[in-house]
Amino acid sequence: MNAHAQQDLAGYRTGNYTGVNGVFSNPANIANSRYRWDVNLIGVNASVGNNQAQFKLGDLGKTFDGDKATDQLFGANSGKTSGIVNVAIHLPAVMISVGPKMAFAFTSRARVLGNVTDMDGQLVNQIRHLDENSNLPYTISSNGTMRVNVSGWTEYGLSFAREAFVNGPHYFKAGGTVKYLSGIGNMNVHLSNFKGTIDKDLVAQDGYLTNTSAKVGLASSGVNVSDFEVDQLTKTSGHGVGLDLGVVYEYRPADSKGYLFKVGVSVLDIGRLKFNKDMSKSAGYNLNIAAGDRFYLSQLNGVSLDDYKTTLDQYPQYFAPDGTNNETSYKVSLPTTMQINVDYHLQHKFYVNANVQLAMTKGTTRPYNGQYYSGFTLTPRYEGRKFGFYLPLSYNGLTKFNAGTSFRAGPLYVGSGSVLTALFGNSKQADAFVGFRFGQLYKKSK
Repeated sequence: MNAHAQQDLAGYRTGNYTGVNGVFSNPANIANSRYRWDVNLIGVNASVGNNQAQFKLGDLGKTFDGDKATDQLFGANSGKTSGIVNVAIHLPAVMISVGPKMAFAFTSRARVLGNVTDMDGQLVNQIRHLDENSNLPYTISSNGTMRVNVSGWTEYGLSFAREAFVNGPHYFKAGGTVKYLSGIGNMNVHLSNFKGTIDKDLVAQDGYLTNTSAKVGLASSGVNVSDFEVDQLTKTSGHGVGLDLGVVYEYRPADSKGYLFKVGVSVLDIGRLKFNKDMSKSAGYNLNIAAGDRFYLSQLNGVSLDDYKTTLDQYPQYFAPDGTNNETSYKVSLPTTMQINVDYHLQHKFYVNANVQLAMTKGTTRPYNGQYYSGFTLTPRYEGRKFGFYLPLSYNGLTKFNAGTSFRAGPLYVGSGSVLTALFGNSKQADAFVGFRFGQLYKKSK
């Protein structure tokens, strides 16, 4: 996903009329806000992106067809495949201004973040098409880590922001959010330093691994992948504390209304969750299959992720426990990012915004961690007290260029960071958001 597929509220989040939702991009935003008070009723932001498969707005049925999408992700010509799924449900939130200098906010969100990282597309393709594949044997030698992980959690935040100081046209404000994190669940599978060969037994008509070595890791907490039920979302399998910090500088010439330009810097999602490990589904192995041995892939047919440990334990001659599964809990870092934001007031109600996102959490050393991607976004916008139009144009390391649009009309805000790219061509991400909020504006624009 790009910067907006990772973040909530593409385009709309750059404006001055976000109210309580402004704390999610920079908690300092709510100080000297346009609103005396503001309430967010509900909002949903969902996105999916990758570096291989393309989405077409006019052909969504075929685009999300399981076999076609998998062929694009793990086709014969695909290299390392990475992808991300990000969902944020904005639950009720409220902001109250205490005079023009300070403000408080309470926010609540439910979030899900999933990553597929550096999967060997040709390896997956060879396994999927063993029946018709004539290009075997296929040998791979990787020094990296192929991984799949997903985390879900709810967060409850208390924000405070205030004017720091004013010196002539120079205006500074700062803010922070402390968040209690309640872990819904985590699941991850990782394969490190995989070196091996896949071939086919023509007599048994079955594929197998041989001359193979790797480190295999499984970890699970609070999630039944094969038998998911809605009540799992209300259970807790982990806890943690998070923190968002931000500062904003505004240049306010005496002859202008409001600021001419402002610069904001924030660090979001500092912290981590401690999950209780499900020992029946978690394990670490040293995989070692000698050149003369065969591990038939049919032995994993129909096995769900919940049952992988039970199945792999049946083959200790190949999957030897590595002694890393002794701890009853593990820690997952939040997807920390730094946001650098510059907003310029062109004229009257026209603005242009530039935002740089720097991803600060990676799963290179800790495969449990989810991650966002670094990127740059330029957003021209028109905004008034009751209506706003936004045009986010973004580029990032995963899905490359995307263009979208979003609107604000009264209590409704809606948009997408990639809808224009998907409409006029092919996009490697699909995302959208919608929400409702209301508040009391000050009588004069500040």
